[in-house]
Amino acid sequence: MSVTAAAQELARPAVDAVAMPGSGRLVDLPWNWEIWLLVCLGLAVFGYAYGLHRLNAHARSRIFGVLRMTSFAAGIITLFVALISPLDALDDQLFSAHMVQHLLLMMVAAPLLVWGRPAMAFLWAFPISTRRIIGRLWVGGGLHRGVHALMSPLVVWLLCSMVLWFWHLPGPYGWALANEGVHTLEHFCFFITALMFWSLVIEPFGRRRLDYGSTLIFVATLGVQNGLLGALLTLAGHPFYSAHADTTAAWGLTALEDQQLAGIIMWIPASVIHLSCLGILFVLWMNNAEREARLILSARAHAPSSLVLQRYATVVAIAMTFALSGCERHAAASYWAISGAHADRGPALIEEYGCAACHTVAGVATARGLVGPPLAQFGHRAYIAGVLSNNPDNLVKWLRFPQSIIPGNAMPNTGLTDQDARDLAAYLYSDRAETGEK
Repeated sequence: MSVTAAAQELARPAVDAVAMPGSGRLVDLPWNWEIWLLVCLGLAVFGYAYGLHRLNAHARSRIFGVLRMTSFAAGIITLFVALISPLDALDDQLFSAHMVQHLLLMMVAAPLLVWGRPAMAFLWAFPISTRRIIGRLWVGGGLHRGVHALMSPLVVWLLCSMVLWFWHLPGPYGWALANEGVHTLEHFCFFITALMFWSLVIEPFGRRRLDYGSTLIFVATLGVQNGLLGALLTLAGHPFYSAHADTTAAWGLTALEDQQLAGIIMWIPASVIHLSCLGILFVLWMNNAEREARLILSARAHAPSSLVLQRYATVVAIAMTFALSGCERHAAASYWAISGAHADRGPALIEEYGCAACHTVAGVATARGLVGPPLAQFGHRAYIAGVLSNNPDNLVKWLRFPQSIIPGNAMPNTGLTDQDARDLAAYLYSDRAETGEK
């Protein structure tokens, strides 16, 4: 060995020791025991567990069930692995580790948490008086309108796209590695937009904002962007991120190899998740179409087939309308009358029990919620919630115990007393709930 080669060999460890902050061993990486992070995870677990505890066993089993509770627990564990385990320290040294962390936050933790229905559990962790205050603030402060606009599919699609591309530009990525606050902001952006994305795709409760066909396009177009970025990172002929130029060698990788590995992680596993989601959505779409087709065929099978009968029925209906028009209003009022009820208490009860947070009700200025259907013209409806025949007894039952009738629906048991439910039902059946008259 020449003197020059020997000198270079002796100098290499010293240079590596200065340039490489990592030892190349996972056991030497620290855990991230930041107090604020532990407090956030702890509060999430406590709020979820306490909300479940406040529900009775039957409601807890029907609304959440073992699978949803397990899903939430798995989501929290995934967050722990991504943000607290040594993986959080490794992502400062390897771009591929950073990509694994992002994959866990966006593609694993987010859908698991959304499927676990945390918002419903967190709400039930509060006493009914606090839930009513939350309902008033939700409507009175205009928060429901802001959230509804922010959760528009187009807005969510744009936010997810911008966050994906912006934080993978060399400049912003370098800022995140150089500053812990920016790094936290990066993770926050990825995680929040992922929760918004999966909330639209999974829709664990309430009405779907997108039909299945639109959801397929929504998922596919974002999945293509993710796969395209992964392919660009994998097939690039040079490294894009200089921040890892001096940290990859300790792990036996060049900067380009580390980037290519990150691209494969982003390209393949994430695409598998997107394709699996598309497959599930397609099956659900077909099942829903088949169910609707059966309902249409069933309706046609029971409909009068004779045109003569249809015309005869129409003539009879018109004649009956004219004959009974004089007493119709009196008969309707008598049918919907509820003994001992005070309809004038209706608007106050709607605000007191937080109904205004989810429904629009004529005559109640604060009731502009969009979660549930408008509550006008209740006396003209054939069914309550699509399952109960519309009559005063059934309406009172639905107002008091909606979860026992349709477990898991978006309307919680609010603790209405029998008298309050009767008063509220009387108001919904009254003309004031239809016209808003005082």
